[in-house]
Formats: sequence, structure tokens, C-alpha cells
Amino acid sequence: MKQEISICWFRRDLRLNDNSALYYALRSPYPVLPIFIFDPEILDKLTDKSDKRVSFIYETIQTLNLQCQDHGSSFYVVYDRVEDAFKNLIEQFDVKNIFLNHDYEPYAINRDRTIQHLAEAEGIGFHTFKDQVIFERSEVMKADGLPYTVFTPFSKRWRQL
Repeated sequence: MKQEISICWFRRDLRLNDNSALYYALRSPYPVLPIFIFDPEILDKLTDKSDKRVSFIYETIQTLNLQCQDHGSSFYVVYDRVEDAFKNLIEQFDVKNIFLNHDYEPYAINRDRTIQHLAEAEGIGFHTFKDQVIFERSEVMKADGLPYTVFTPFSKRWRQL
């Protein structure tokens, strides 16, 4: 029988404190597997294979892993296509939920939608949270529901919220 788990999928949000997805994952009734996927769709496009951003991410994950080990857990880190990585996790575990924070890049939006569809097809809860912004773009709109095109009225509305 496969172990029931919730997954907390880390991407840009490489921190254990003040992390909405992790907070809600830890409130689920299942053990939490924190994961990070080195995505070849992103990494293979880097011209400098020794890019300092990748080194920073790797070192940060190592630090987070040590912190998780203090609490009886560890990071699952893999270099794979994101969809394939999740399919492998679904084969290995009885995944009940996937928790993640919103990512606003066009590639990330499409990637997350693909994983959401995979989760829904497998009967897995897919929970995404606002985390790295104060307001979502859709939360600061004009009275007619359209986005602001001039900064001053936008700024005034933002301060009212």
C-alpha cells in the first residue's frame, strides 16, 4: 500500500517561514513531502550552464533540506520535466493534495495548469495560494472592473485597499 501524502511544491518561494502553500500543506491530515523540480524546459535554455542563479537555488534547497531534516522530513529534488516528475510521484505515493504558491510568468501559468489538470484527472486536490504579492492583479481594478492604465489612480486605489 502506498503512503498517503500531501505535496508542497516549491518554486520561487524557497523559504519555510511565511510560506502560504507550506502553511496550508502542514494543516492537511497527511505527511507533507516538500519538492523542488529542476525543470529542463527552463534550465536547458540558459546560455551559461554555471549560472549563479542555479547555484543559489541549489544551495538554498540544501539549507532547507537540513531544516526539514530537523523535523523528520526531507526535500524531494529532481531534474525532470515537471509533468513527468509528478507522474512519478503519483506512481510512488498516494498523493492526496498538491499545494503551491502562484507563479505569474506565462510559462509557469501554463505549467501549473497542466499539473492542475493532471491532479484533477487523478482525483488529487490542487491548492494554489497568493504568496509573493500583496494584491493580485485582479484585486486592484477600476469601478468598471477594468485594469488601471494610469499609475496615479491605481496608486490611490491600492492604498485604499
